[in-house]
Amino acid sequence: MQELDQAISELEQARHEVPLARSIDDLGIGGSVAHFKRYEVRRCIGEGGMGRIYQAYDPVLRRDVAVKVMRHDVPEAERRRFRREAIFGARFCHPSIVRIYDMGEHRSEDGRPIEWFSMEHLPGSDLERVLGRASSHGRRLPLISVVDIFRQVLAALQYSHDCYVVHRDVKPANIYVTRDPNTRFMTTKLLDFGIALDLDGPENYEVLCGNPFYMAPEQTRRGAAIDARADVYAAGLSFYEVLTGKHPLDDFRRSPLETVLSAQSKFTAPPPSRLLPPDTSPRIASAVDMIYERATAKEPSERFQSARDMAEAMMVFLSPV
Repeated sequence: MQELDQAISELEQARHEVPLARSIDDLGIGGSVAHFKRYEVRRCIGEGGMGRIYQAYDPVLRRDVAVKVMRHDVPEAERRRFRREAIFGARFCHPSIVRIYDMGEHRSEDGRPIEWFSMEHLPGSDLERVLGRASSHGRRLPLISVVDIFRQVLAALQYSHDCYVVHRDVKPANIYVTRDPNTRFMTTKLLDFGIALDLDGPENYEVLCGNPFYMAPEQTRRGAAIDARADVYAAGLSFYEVLTGKHPLDDFRRSPLETVLSAQSKFTAPPPSRLLPPDTSPRIASAVDMIYERATAKEPSERFQSARDMAEAMMVFLSPV
């Protein structure tokens, strides 16, 4: 592997050193290429506090896209989140992370600038809505589906962590279940890196950044360093919720923010096995409890030390055989 890496590096260096003969169609080193991109907006498919998401069509590449448009009156902090989501999404290249294609600015009819970015269109639904529909019909997601969903989510998290980026907002609402447009296989995508933390940046901590019901204890403490294990904690809470249909901190839904944050450090939820169907095998019940307990340990040093470790434990202990 080391020899292969060296050979690739030498080829890349040689390619950059080859003198280029100018021709009539040469772009010119140091110049720029401009292209006017046009999307045909078809319908609104979502709306939130920052703006709307539209389904649109790219007539050049002949594909549907989603165009996320930011409202003109959102605060600057939200604008930074919007841009960060686009930048990280464009930087990453992973099958379980939503792809960002382009970013730009549109002038409204009254001349106000409106920022937008385009991304892959995902027919399907986020996991929060899937859970809501299943609950309304008295159903649960089967264990084999839950394990497959989190296998893909944890792979996406491991990739982002390898890129020195902590998501900080892992929750069912940011996990999207869709179908591959070509194979039609079910697949899972991790969304919204808007509050992601770049560990190569100037600081690696921030207070109260994320959803309080999915925040790791260290995220609630001023000055505490944040790393990839905060995402493991949130994945553990999400795993409990998706598997059982009940969030570990559901009893705190109407509590003040300070109480919820304190519960992340002090409260211990009942083992998830108590909420599983009565016919669940003891082996599976014990494995579910172990994985949840390891993922959501209050001290980062006692958790799974990576998303990969958590995924491997799920595949070993929750496999059908």
